[in-house]
Amino acid sequence: MSRRSYLPDDLPHNRALWPEEYRELEQLDLLASRLIRQLNNQKIHRTRVLVEIEKSPEVHREFFRDRLNYWREVMRV
Repeated sequence: MSRRSYLPDDLPHNRALWPEEYRELEQLDLLASRLIRQLNNQKIHRTRVLVEIEKSPEVHREFFRDRLNYWREVMRV
């Protein structure tokens, strides 16, 4: 899954015009990126990531895990 493959191509540039679902997905992607960066920099512990997974809405939990894994692989390089 690439960085933005979860978003349709025809979304407007203005994020305020996006449907709520896509804004939520983008926010989860940004959170996943931030968490993995902080984890790699040893600013947080792994338990914080687990807590954030549990706090995410259940309907998006699998998506959030996928994005965490994506960012872990990207930042490993």
